[in-house]
Amino acid sequence: MLTGLANLVGEKFFRLYICDENGFQLTENLVRKANIWETVQGFKGKNWSWRPYFLENIMRMQNKNAGLLSDSYSDIETGEMIRTFSYPLGENQYLFMDLSYDFLYDQDGILS
Repeated sequence: MLTGLANLVGEKFFRLYICDENGFQLTENLVRKANIWETVQGFKGKNWSWRPYFLENIMRMQNKNAGLLSDSYSDIETGEMIRTFSYPLGENQYLFMDLSYDFLYDQDGILS
């Protein structure tokens, strides 16, 4: 599913993954490198609930049954400012798609 979605979103996003409602990552990361999507091992099972926005965003998605865009934050791996679009998939699963810095820069209205 992630690979098919990755091919649809093109260059807007650079990382995709799925987590459960408790913050545990259910998939490996799918990362775009040089316009090719690659699976990056070592992320399945990690827990992201410690991030200040994570549980709040899960509750907001559950209540509205809609996706949402995070505030800007510094990516742990790249150090760049990014935003994440989250979307409820059902069965307590949530899709997370990280917006690339280049896309955010080109769409400067989305940064604020």
